[in-house]
Amino acid sequence: MKTWYVLKWACQALLAGLHKLYDMILTETFYLVAESERLWIGVNPETVSLDANNVQAAPLQVRFWAGEGSNKVAMSAYLTLRVESIVGSSVTKLFEDKTASKVSSYDYTIPSDKYATANRISIYAYEDAARTKEIDSKLVNIIVANPTPFPRSEDWNVDNVYKNGEYLKQDNVLYMWTSRVSGNTEISPKEWIEAHQESGLWTPYPYDKLIAAEIALLNFALIGSAVFQDEYMISQQGVDASGNPTEDYRKFGTNAFTPNLKLNFKTGDCELSGSIRRGMVVFDSEAPHQGITKNNIYVCKSDSNTLITLFFSSGSRSFGTEFSIINGGSGVVSIGYIINNIFLFKGKQYSIVKLNNPGDIVEFIYSPMTASVTSGMGVTLVIKNKSDFKASSDGITLESI
Repeated sequence: MKTWYVLKWACQALLAGLHKLYDMILTETFYLVAESERLWIGVNPETVSLDANNVQAAPLQVRFWAGEGSNKVAMSAYLTLRVESIVGSSVTKLFEDKTASKVSSYDYTIPSDKYATANRISIYAYEDAARTKEIDSKLVNIIVANPTPFPRSEDWNVDNVYKNGEYLKQDNVLYMWTSRVSGNTEISPKEWIEAHQESGLWTPYPYDKLIAAEIALLNFALIGSAVFQDEYMISQQGVDASGNPTEDYRKFGTNAFTPNLKLNFKTGDCELSGSIRRGMVVFDSEAPHQGITKNNIYVCKSDSNTLITLFFSSGSRSFGTEFSIINGGSGVVSIGYIINNIFLFKGKQYSIVKLNNPGDIVEFIYSPMTASVTSGMGVTLVIKNKSDFKASSDGITLESI
């Protein structure tokens, strides 16, 4: 009897298999299944990137393929795309799109004003419109840039719109808008948090903690009107691409924000839109003076003849030093150096520079130079304003003209 049941089950299984094969041939399902074994989903990029304000860097391109390498060909399938929020093992569907017909390609961009908590896109390919025969699936992660903390000076108002990372102070607590989608709540941040503790729209920080732990450790650090990012120190104030004043330093690095001051601590470069006030030393007497070039400008304010002897380190650390000397009186100002023949003028060396008239000025640059030009010294003080001088007959003196 047992043998009979085994044989009966085997015959039934064989008949079911033949029936299924017959059905596949008649309905051409057989060919679809054969293709489905080779069909796969390709995406570009592999990961979706969003900025802190939910703006997608590039559309997600979905393509269906069969084969590999040179044998790869485009295929069509019914597509289902879901935008999801994953928290632990919990999956929340935020958006779903099902194509009405087969497609070979599909592009998707997350709307910047929706799905603030999205962190995954799930893609499914099916043979049939009923979505009963899945061919392949693909999970695409979403990565989001951290927001830049940015102070809002005005009090909270229901009509204001807040961006991710913007914060305001109330009762010694800083409330930061922490949704990627810009917006506001119909009640104050404090009241909203009390009523909706899990919403995540507003995040409270004790004032000291935000300054010390949150702001200082993110992209930008603020000290007064100075902003620090990586190797740069910039001003909070600047201009946009049209030259209009703006304080949105979050756009630093684009033409939407050019700071009034930018210092690069790594390279030493400096850019500024304001003026530079150079240091000045004024000599008020006719006594001999020693100029130690710690300032950019020297003014000899005397109506008698005056001698200024320059003295500073002759090493390479002084290369590039620029300074000017002005005759601020009616006397003659004579300028020398601790060694002779230091001044270079039109290819010749001189020991004395004279400023004969009130308002005459000489501008120097301390520079390395070949030993053959500088009598073996290897350094020189180059005169920038050459057209303002002439050589005297003694061969060692330059005079202003």
